[in-house]
Amino acid sequence: MEEILCLLEKMNFSKTEASVYVNLLQNSSLNGYQIAKNLNMSRSSVYGALDNLYKKGIVFSLPGDSQIYKAENPKVLINKMKNEIVQTADLLEEKLQQLKYSDSEERYLNIAGYDNIISKAKELLLTAKKEVYINTDLDLQMFLKEFINLKKRGVRIIIFSFAKVNSDNLPVEIYTHNNANCGGKETRIMMVVDCKKTLIADRGPHREEFLGTFTDNLLLASVVSEHIHNDIYLLKLKNKYKDNLIDEDIKLNTLLENR
Repeated sequence: MEEILCLLEKMNFSKTEASVYVNLLQNSSLNGYQIAKNLNMSRSSVYGALDNLYKKGIVFSLPGDSQIYKAENPKVLINKMKNEIVQTADLLEEKLQQLKYSDSEERYLNIAGYDNIISKAKELLLTAKKEVYINTDLDLQMFLKEFINLKKRGVRIIIFSFAKVNSDNLPVEIYTHNNANCGGKETRIMMVVDCKKTLIADRGPHREEFLGTFTDNLLLASVVSEHIHNDIYLLKLKNKYKDNLIDEDIKLNTLLENR
């Protein structure tokens, strides 16, 4: 009995309401005076509980002047409560999502660790609706399942890499320099989804751990998208003219170039 009362309290019954409902269930139908006597409670607290339960549709008042109450069938009650919980949870999820994204463009989430970054990349890929841009020297085969999913949904996937890429069975567009010296190092990934969401991460020469950032900031999405497009443009120009067009006359002699 005590366990039943505790479970009802977990379902938002007050202690008195739980006791009143169980007592009614055990006795078919009773008035407030009889319930108070059975439970050894004051009539005012019992009538207060009955009023609340009645308003919630958990007990019913039988026709007549004697205010006889009857408990709702447990199966019907539990199904009703389940439906209310699901509806409330769905509504809460919707409202929380609205809060989550109301200022999303201002948020940058830092991610540490190779496995965490790969997990975030896979999660991000599956949100794509139109296009994905990627610049990476990571093993693309680890994203095969996600790429196939996107292909089935008609999402275009464009990938650039300096490294030689294992593209077997990958339903993607790949532009690569096929530089064997870059292979197997797995140093970075830049990813943009639908020109809205961005993930950038790397492992530098001064640290072994992968560190990255995820954001919905549209400016960063635009900057990284342009970066990946320009890498591909330069590669296509190199292939078209059979020469590296970025010679010493083109360079600016900056810190970036001289790293």
